[in-house]
Amino acid sequence: MKPTQLIEINDWVTCANGLPLGSSDQSPITDLDVDVLFECEMEPHDNTGQDIITLESMGQPVAWKAGSHLAIIVKTNIEHLSVIGFNFIGGEFVIDHNLPVVRIQTVQLSGEPNKASDTSMRSLRSDIQHSLKQPATEFQWPVHAALLRKLSKVVDIKSDAKNTIQMNGSSGDLVLEVPPPRKTVTLADVSVNTGKSLSGEETDNAEDSKKAVEVATKPEELQPEEKEVVVENVTVEIQHNITPKKSSLKLDLKKGTSQLSTSLLNISSQIKSVTTHKRIVSTTGPKRPQSQIDCYPVKEEAPRSSSSQSTPKSVKSSRPLVNTKSPNVLIYSDSVVARDNLEASLRKILDCDRYTLYVVSRETLEAGAWRGRAALVAVAGCVGRAAPLLLAHLLAGGRLLALCSDLLHTVLPYYKTAEVRENEIVQFTYDKWKSVKMKHHIFCYQASPAKKQFSTESDRQASQENNMYRPSKYTGHPGHELDIQVLASEETWRTPSLLQSTDLTNGGIAIFSQIHLEADPSDYLGDEGMKSNDARLGIIHKILGDILGLHVKEPKEMTQIEYTRGFFLGNHVHKLQLVEACPPVGGARLQKLGELQVQWCLTGEEPLQPPGAAFLPVYVYECPEHFSTVEYFDNLTSMHMGRLIVYADVMSSTMHVTSAPLVHGAGSVARRQAAGRGRGGNAWISPLGQAAISLQVWMRVSPCLPLVQHAAALAAVRAIRSQPAYEHLDIRIKWPNDIYFGRDVKIGGTITTANCIGEQVYVNIGTGVNISNSVPTMCLNDIITEHNKQHGTTLPLISIEKFLARYCSQLERIIDYMSSDGGIDAFFEQYYQYWLHTGESIRIKSEATSTPVDGTIKGLDEAGWLVVTTAGGEVTVAPDGNTFDMMSGLVAPRV
Repeated sequence: MKPTQLIEINDWVTCANGLPLGSSDQSPITDLDVDVLFECEMEPHDNTGQDIITLESMGQPVAWKAGSHLAIIVKTNIEHLSVIGFNFIGGEFVIDHNLPVVRIQTVQLSGEPNKASDTSMRSLRSDIQHSLKQPATEFQWPVHAALLRKLSKVVDIKSDAKNTIQMNGSSGDLVLEVPPPRKTVTLADVSVNTGKSLSGEETDNAEDSKKAVEVATKPEELQPEEKEVVVENVTVEIQHNITPKKSSLKLDLKKGTSQLSTSLLNISSQIKSVTTHKRIVSTTGPKRPQSQIDCYPVKEEAPRSSSSQSTPKSVKSSRPLVNTKSPNVLIYSDSVVARDNLEASLRKILDCDRYTLYVVSRETLEAGAWRGRAALVAVAGCVGRAAPLLLAHLLAGGRLLALCSDLLHTVLPYYKTAEVRENEIVQFTYDKWKSVKMKHHIFCYQASPAKKQFSTESDRQASQENNMYRPSKYTGHPGHELDIQVLASEETWRTPSLLQSTDLTNGGIAIFSQIHLEADPSDYLGDEGMKSNDARLGIIHKILGDILGLHVKEPKEMTQIEYTRGFFLGNHVHKLQLVEACPPVGGARLQKLGELQVQWCLTGEEPLQPPGAAFLPVYVYECPEHFSTVEYFDNLTSMHMGRLIVYADVMSSTMHVTSAPLVHGAGSVARRQAAGRGRGGNAWISPLGQAAISLQVWMRVSPCLPLVQHAAALAAVRAIRSQPAYEHLDIRIKWPNDIYFGRDVKIGGTITTANCIGEQVYVNIGTGVNISNSVPTMCLNDIITEHNKQHGTTLPLISIEKFLARYCSQLERIIDYMSSDGGIDAFFEQYYQYWLHTGESIRIKSEATSTPVDGTIKGLDEAGWLVVTTAGGEVTVAPDGNTFDMMSGLVAPRV
């Protein structure tokens, strides 16, 4: 391992005495011979269920620097670095105080960090230490973050006063103008729970950002290299650093970028977006422009070719690009309160077996990767630069719900110059709901209460006969016709409260509500608002179901989840060995497994409380009613994998059971998960009929460790296609962790996490595959049924029990031979037989150039990263930041 960057840490702050996050000065890790840079967001993650990895568990913190991001350098060893990299690649990586890590890099250090011991710094250092000592209930992260930034700035100013940026050369002086520093805008925020690259902002004032550097290097030696990479369904961010001898890297976290220090010339090319020649889409829906999909950081490395090892590829389709079966609902608001209220309302009404809801950031909305991948986009308030993208989504046949939003001005620009009177309590009537009192965000378009047509600054008006509206052409969009209907008006001024806009070409529908449908009227009307709230929910139900055509719950289905008890399945002796390791306390054997508390119930023992999201009573000697243990164990051929299983009809998540150390091969199965988890903390839809399993695999740190997530995907495919007569089913792997039918429909996915105990690593592998559920996308038995019709065959349908048994058997076999001599080569040979991407033609679009560059997917390297060949060389794409790729079907976004 040869780090390419040397960081001068004279302007960094020492991590002594617990700074910056309260880490211990003593690390249990020895042989600290690798320096690793962690770059974190300064906003804590709001998902308290995410596993937190403390700094001291990874090594010895050395120095830190705070700005828009928090950078921390940690000394560790190669074994722990492998585990760190595995967790970073496998999903979202969260450290102390719930801070998401967005970048990890090995570096070399020069200098010593500032001890912050002079007069101007001691008080700040003391304030930070005092903040860290406060109880969790009193600790305030925003205050603490401000102190970190202030101390870092003081150290930075004092360091800058001592530095110059000048180097002399024998062949004359070369003055290099460095472009304005900028953040790379990526899709890292595609879901509330993910991030692997810095989201950014552009610097408008270029003059303030330019710097001159005198260097002794000849001009021809300094040739900036600009590349861009396109991978099917991914967006890539890439940085190539050209670093002269004895160079150093100085991080400017005030702007979130890397800049020149005294002896660095860092030339970077950045990939802004990735598109493909041909898109993967659903079976129905109107045509729409091609969109960008996902975010991946990139490295350069030698590939492992797949040129001749793939089976015939699935035929690419040219179907329309709006995925009408997408299970994803996106929510955005510039108000946290409105966002939370809107999310809660939609969760109450939409069918949870068909849709997963994601709250997205402004950057994600404006990036546009969601286009064609959302069943509904719901916005409240200002949408900013995302307005044209939302309009394009509507014109492509999409569904929009806009509450009190300026999006109305983009879709219907005649409504732009209206008077605004916010938050009035008015009465309106819609359908069967009469004189409903609610909060109204009023746009007054009429000159008087009696006027029935809208008044605007333009002489063009809506047709009085059919409410037809013909907007002008917009840049980047063709002319379009929208049919406008006023669904409801408030009763005083008769201004529109609910508007329906329908695109006459592709059938897109938008509902514009000037009523605060997201807010419970009880919050501002008291007891009187309870009746209005019932009407509010009824109106949303009608809009979502009858107008927008989404699947909504029946009223009787709007109830709390009923969790069920669990059952411990497997060899009697092995079960007791695990259970008896948990001695009874007060007559009950309780074991804490991450967020879940399990009570092992032997004969005659009763659970302390009913099953719930955080409590699972597991009966050791009983068998479940809805899971055939006979069929499962009859098809299981493994020695360890899947031999001990905790089963429940309904539990929060199978990953909770395996989150703590158990034994090699132990696992958990659920008929239905209430809070299924995907990569990066994303939601995982888990309806009835899906095979959902989590397994715990114990292994030593080895080169094959990063390939375990790919082994899980291969095992899921081989569990189906390795059976005689089933090999012709077009079930394939979509890199890095998705299971697809052909090129269009996602039917499954995997997630992996890893934890290190000494020299051992236990990897938790979660897998979900649609077996007999036709929603939200398609299932295996639908595929088998259709295959039988088309080919005149009689392939039997596959049960969940049989699939799970074959999956466990295949996974054990793959991991065993992958760990043997020459096993990695054998693994790749099988992997390429089933994956989708060999020889894929892709396009690379750079932020710096407008002309795309062609590339070809070559294969995977030994770490499982995707290798892409371009005219300018090869680049390698990491499988993290995989956001909207996961939104194709079962597993959703950041996704």
